[in-house]
Amino acid sequence: MRIRIIALALVLLALPSFAAIQYDFIQKNTTDDPVAPNNDLTGRATIDGLRLRVDFIGGTIYPPGTYVISNDGSQRLFFVDPTKKWYTEFNAAGVATAIGASTIRIANLKPSLVKHEDHPVMLGIETEHSTLKLSYDITWPRKGMSISSHVETEIESWMTTKYGESLESSALSIARTGNAEIDQLIQEETSRLRGFALRQTVTTRSTFNLPNLKSELKVAPTKTITRETWVTAVREISPSATLFSVPAGYRRADTPELPEATE
Repeated sequence: MRIRIIALALVLLALPSFAAIQYDFIQKNTTDDPVAPNNDLTGRATIDGLRLRVDFIGGTIYPPGTYVISNDGSQRLFFVDPTKKWYTEFNAAGVATAIGASTIRIANLKPSLVKHEDHPVMLGIETEHSTLKLSYDITWPRKGMSISSHVETEIESWMTTKYGESLESSALSIARTGNAEIDQLIQEETSRLRGFALRQTVTTRSTFNLPNLKSELKVAPTKTITRETWVTAVREISPSATLFSVPAGYRRADTPELPEATE
C-alpha cells in the first residue's frame, strides 16, 4: 500500500493547476511481467488550485471508498480510510528528495514530439493529439551491484487547454529531485505535454543489461508496461473546503487507539 501511495504522489505532483474541476476516470495497467499483476482503477479527482482529492471508487489498486487529499499542491498527501476512521500522511516532497539523493543515473536522453493533424472531440471538447517518445539509459544500484537498462517510453495523449495550459505550478516545482539527470527527464515530459489529458496511453519498454549470473533461472531481458487512462466525465465545480480535510475524530494510522474513558 505504501509503495502505491508514493507512486500516486509522483503522478499528482505533475498535475496542472487551474480553476476548480472534477472529473471521473478509468485507469488500466498491463504488463508482460509474470511477477507483477495487471490492475485497474476507477476514480474521481477534484482539483481546486493547489487543493486536490482523489476518491477511489473501484478497481484492484486501492480499497474502494478510500481517498487521498492534499491542501498544498501535493507536498503532503493524506490517505483516508472512512471504514477504519483513520488516515496516513505521506511527505511527497520527501519522496522526490529521496529519489534525488539516490545514485540513479540517466544518460543518452533523446526526446521526440509529434503533433498529429487530427483533433478528436472527446466529451464535447476538441483535443490536441500528440505522441511523445523518450529514449534513455538508466542505471541504479541493487543489492551491491549496478543494474542498467535501455528505456523506450511512448506517451500518446489527447489533451485540452480548456481548463488551463501551464504545468509550471508550484506543485511541479516540488517534483524536482535535485538529481539533474532525473529532473531533466521530468522536464522533458512536463514541458512538452501541456494541458489536461482527456485520454492518455503510456507504454514503457525496458531492455535490461543483465549480469552474467550462473543460474538456471531465466530472467526476461525485456519488460513492457502500459498505462491507459480515460476521462469519462468532467465538470467545473465550486467545492467546499471540507472536501479536502480529514474528518474530525479520525486518528492517525500509526497512533494507538486510546481506551474509552470510564466514569
